[in-house]
Amino acid sequence: MLKTMLRHEFKNMLREKMTQMLFFYPMLMGLVVRYLIARGIVKGIALDLSAMLLVILTGMLFGSIAGMSLLDDRDDLVMYSIQISPVPVWKYIWLKVAVISAMAFVGGMMIIWISGAFDMRFYQMAVVSLLSSMQVPITAFVMNSFAKNKVEGFVAMKASGFLMVFPIVGFFFKDAKEWFFAFAPGHWVTKAVQRLALEPAISAGLAKMNLSFASYVVIGFLYNAALIVLAYALFRRKNPY
Repeated sequence: MLKTMLRHEFKNMLREKMTQMLFFYPMLMGLVVRYLIARGIVKGIALDLSAMLLVILTGMLFGSIAGMSLLDDRDDLVMYSIQISPVPVWKYIWLKVAVISAMAFVGGMMIIWISGAFDMRFYQMAVVSLLSSMQVPITAFVMNSFAKNKVEGFVAMKASGFLMVFPIVGFFFKDAKEWFFAFAPGHWVTKAVQRLALEPAISAGLAKMNLSFASYVVIGFLYNAALIVLAYALFRRKNPY
């Protein structure tokens, strides 16, 4: 039954024009950044900021797609249909979110690899992309906690997009002020990427950051996991299927 649902999800996503665009988004954005780097148009802090934005934007974009997809199912009363099937509703919801999270993970990997903006090892690319993809369930569940239809969903999507402001501002602070922005889910992946970018300067004693790459990643995983649990609890409270 789950395999049937998984095939159904892929077919639905392939039919959606927005999802089709997202399949090419990571490759396109990666190529754009690579071209700008080759031309010397973006460099230094502008390059680090641009590449970092692409990484966190990938998680948020796919999160919005997951949120709108769940809203579609609610509008079409899919959840009520699943209630009379052998598969629990919660399994279907998590299957949908997991599939789109996997797409966000692959998208993040492609952007980092194709753009060549950062000198990252494979495991570092994987860790950063995985941390970014954790925004998918957070965004999807929060959107569906406050939106009852697609119109309200677009409003909620724009409101959640405002959270991107905090990682951007936090990017410019490497001292204790960065903790004022640590509540944003994207803060931790931003700082992990920034830590890697500044590694040569830090090793030479020319720059400092509060934590190591591993510390930003571990705390980021724990914090985002807690947010996922809270967001899902809120979603279930507002939508008791």
